[in-house]
Amino acid sequence: MKVPPTLAAILVAAAVFLFSAAIPDIVVRLTAGSIVGSFGLLLLTLASLRYDLVVGVAVFLASASLFLESRRRTIDRVVSGTTNQGAPVKELVVPARDIVPGEVHPSRQDAEILDHGYEPTEETGSNTFEAVGESQDEKHPLDTVPPEPERVSEFFQAKGLASI
Repeated sequence: MKVPPTLAAILVAAAVFLFSAAIPDIVVRLTAGSIVGSFGLLLLTLASLRYDLVVGVAVFLASASLFLESRRRTIDRVVSGTTNQGAPVKELVVPARDIVPGEVHPSRQDAEILDHGYEPTEETGSNTFEAVGESQDEKHPLDTVPPEPERVSEFFQAKGLASI
């Protein structure tokens, strides 16, 4: 029995979509983890969309699952404490070795609480509200409209903005 190419493409895309977690890491890095592979997946998706809409959607979903799996594996590596090269994340805070003899590396400085703290502390004050004796509201209405609505027509006539 011969399988039509459209059905074969949909089945392969469905297999990639369903079993993307089981795909070897090197394949995921070569396809969705590199610029060339990403560009290739984009071209494959666009070509399959021109061929058939259903095949194009299936290839798009398979490509998306590869991208999501690549990002998930990257996050897993970070959470587990290793970088792309297999080095522990703890070693990232170790100062770099000297490239030139006698090179000076400034010491690492942690931010103080005043630089990033938003909660009230002993130095910044308290979180209690103290009422003020008189109002500090200095707003007043502009002279564009009189305070009495019945005098609006007189006001516009006086300013030359309306005529009877």
